[in-house]
Amino acid sequence: MTFPLQIAERDELLARAESIRPIIEADAEQNEADRTLAKTSVDALYDTGLLNICVPRCLGGQEADPVTQVEVYEAITAMDASAGWCLVIGATSIGALGNSISDTALDEVFKNGRIPKASGSVFPSGLAEKVDGGYQVNGRWAFGSAIHHADYVSTGALISENGKPIRDAKGNPQLCHICVPIKDVVIEDNWHSNGLRGSGSSHYRINNVFVPDEYILKRMQTQRGGKLFDIPTYGYVAGCHAGFALGVAKRSLSEIVAMASDTRRKLSGVHLSDRGAFHKELGIISSKLSGARLFALDILNQLWTATNNDERMSLVQWGECRAAMTYVTEVAAEVAAFSYRYGAGSALYQPHPLQRYLRDIYTGIQHGVVSDENYEALGKALIGKGKWEPIIGGRPNKDA
Repeated sequence: MTFPLQIAERDELLARAESIRPIIEADAEQNEADRTLAKTSVDALYDTGLLNICVPRCLGGQEADPVTQVEVYEAITAMDASAGWCLVIGATSIGALGNSISDTALDEVFKNGRIPKASGSVFPSGLAEKVDGGYQVNGRWAFGSAIHHADYVSTGALISENGKPIRDAKGNPQLCHICVPIKDVVIEDNWHSNGLRGSGSSHYRINNVFVPDEYILKRMQTQRGGKLFDIPTYGYVAGCHAGFALGVAKRSLSEIVAMASDTRRKLSGVHLSDRGAFHKELGIISSKLSGARLFALDILNQLWTATNNDERMSLVQWGECRAAMTYVTEVAAEVAAFSYRYGAGSALYQPHPLQRYLRDIYTGIQHGVVSDENYEALGKALIGKGKWEPIIGGRPNKDA
């Protein structure tokens, strides 16, 4: 299946990804030991421009379409899942920052035309108290993936007054998104995880920091950039999770296929490559993965096509987008579990990739974006009970 709206640099970006394979794969075990991405991997992702694939073109980025993003994230994740995870968080964070930072702050954040590295979260864990000229921010945020090598952090906060969140007439909290330099962030050393150990997804705190008005991100008012930034929040990050999951599945499957001729059962002495049960399960799981990949890419292509045509997707299409991200992640977990199980005793030990990718996918599957509630959203839409939410673009046009 072809996707004619992919950016012209698609092949070049994939070639750049392949060029750093030796570095990314070589750093995998060190990433785990250090609980953050090695500098050599960070530099490789940055120097090849892969961390900048979501940055507006006017700032020197590629502003890549969702399908191209998936392919790039998939490629890097298949080399090391923690590197892939840091790439998706870093790329989307700096892309959104470049799109929504004020013109006044732009010269400092993108100083001398250099694209910085970023981390962040949209979840509003902290409080932003309105003061003259800006906000006084306090709070603690979880899962700051890629934060150990970030220059800036963009994160959500609840606008407050006298220490209490401000709510509108309907009781909804008022939110803002802030940008702070890493020097104003306290990173906690608490990332002792089962999987994605190399992602450095530490909690972080912002303690009584003044954030000027010009460093408040205008998420609903695009400052610069093209159609990529017309996509609602869920669609903007959907490709991240599809690419990550597909990369885990791709590497897991390739590992067990490569092992098949050399792996044998101790009792029977039969090689894995000669076992009928393995043949059947491999055929089934490979088919499921191909279907899940096509499902994800197709709905993301529909999203990109609609965005380019200034059309709003229907609730059913949005439900399919959400369900596809959950489904492809669940299938990737099945692939990793299948591969690990047939990998026998050798897959148990570090640094074997199969044990690492199994842990990594079952860590990534905990993310809220791939919750099984996405299936509920699709089901509701199919029977006419779906509801529009701000994260998927608010209310529809009359013909949606």
